Amino acid sequence: MLQTRSRLGALLITLALLLTACSSPSSGSLQTDSGSGSAPAPAGASSVLMQDAVPTIEPQPDSEPQPRLTQADIDQALDQVMENYSATGVTVATVECGRLSQAGAWGWAVKNSREMTPDTKIRIASISKVVIAMCAMAMAEDGLIDLDAPISDYWGSGAVNPYSKGQPTARTFMTHTSSIKNLDTTRGLSKLRGILQSKSSWRSMEPGNGSCWSYSNFGMCILGTTLELASDQLLDDYLQQRFLEPLGARASFFGGRLKTGEVADLYSGGSVSRSAAAHTGQSIPTQIGQGASYFPGGYTTSAVDMAKLVAVLANDGVYKEQLYICTEVTDVETGAQIAVAEPLEDQFKETRLLTEESVADMETPRFTVNLADYSPFDQCLILRRQEDVLGQDVLYYHTGSAYGVYSLMTYNPDTKNGVVVITTGARRNMNERGMYALCADLMEILYTKMEDHPV
Repeated sequence: MLQTRSRLGALLITLALLLTACSSPSSGSLQTDSGSGSAPAPAGASSVLMQDAVPTIEPQPDSEPQPRLTQADIDQALDQVMENYSATGVTVATVECGRLSQAGAWGWAVKNSREMTPDTKIRIASISKVVIAMCAMAMAEDGLIDLDAPISDYWGSGAVNPYSKGQPTARTFMTHTSSIKNLDTTRGLSKLRGILQSKSSWRSMEPGNGSCWSYSNFGMCILGTTLELASDQLLDDYLQQRFLEPLGARASFFGGRLKTGEVADLYSGGSVSRSAAAHTGQSIPTQIGQGASYFPGGYTTSAVDMAKLVAVLANDGVYKEQLYICTEVTDVETGAQIAVAEPLEDQFKETRLLTEESVADMETPRFTVNLADYSPFDQCLILRRQEDVLGQDVLYYHTGSAYGVYSLMTYNPDTKNGVVVITTGARRNMNERGMYALCADLMEILYTKMEDHPV
């Protein structure tokens, strides 16, 4: 099989920045709507110089830390890790200093037909749960939901656990301690309401009890639909408006909103487990509850666009984009005028998508989960937390697996660095940390490169 490696995603990122920069007036400076534009010009010096005047030296502000990875670093890391693993396709994107930095890909989106790129859309499985959690925090900020209210406030008085004094809330669903049984995923508002009203659907435990933790995909069907009931709209519609449009990201919980040519086939054991055509041929829900079965793992995105959401978390709720200045130069060979974009030092467009308090809430450990075969982790609001992992003092992360996809997102809130890796057609090899080994090994190489490069 031909092994391919793509830089298209990184080129598209660069092209987007160039187009944005060059569409601005060529005044020699750019302004931001966040107060991070150019510093005011210094006052003019006096025309009279006093001989005995003592010169003052103004301290220079510290420069913003800059990303260190290069495209060559990404390519070399992919080549290095794929010497030890097999897969149909691998795609990766990185976050440095709280900003999207590099991206790359290896292999095929469709075997022997279409190359994988960092912008290829892939159903990323359980990392979808992180997206739901971000929407939950945003809805709480917007006054649409009380994360600590019983879900019966939104589902009706019959949606209660008859075996407990306390009742499940959106927050308990985000820690997998809601007390709902992990039933088969399903959709449909009346069907879901009937399940919540049935005694047989509940466990005999107090919601929020970490000792009764039970990972629940079905719980995400309920959580996502609770968000829809609270906001009186489809969760995917809210996601588009609240996060994806400001980020310039194209993704969806609903495959039918994407085009076949931008989505990867999913491979398992060498065969197609779900084709891009089948995925994008799904019907698009129009009513609350119709998309519930997509919430646990159906989010379809690219490594680049998922890394944008990771950047928001890594940067305490703010999405930062480098600002550029556009100047025209003459091509010495053709005489044509060429627009050249150069970064404006320490100047960024900043878009706040979550409050710092919401991100801190998501990152707060609630209890420790001890698994039989893997290292323990701290359960946060959907996010997991481990220390001394992949060469980092601390990482927040989530894994995903379905239909032959193995995915991993991680970030370090102290360095504001992060990595997203999505694979298709790989083997299910797990390391001792409970992370997919191919993804983790690639991340460890990249984290090391982020720190080892001279500034």
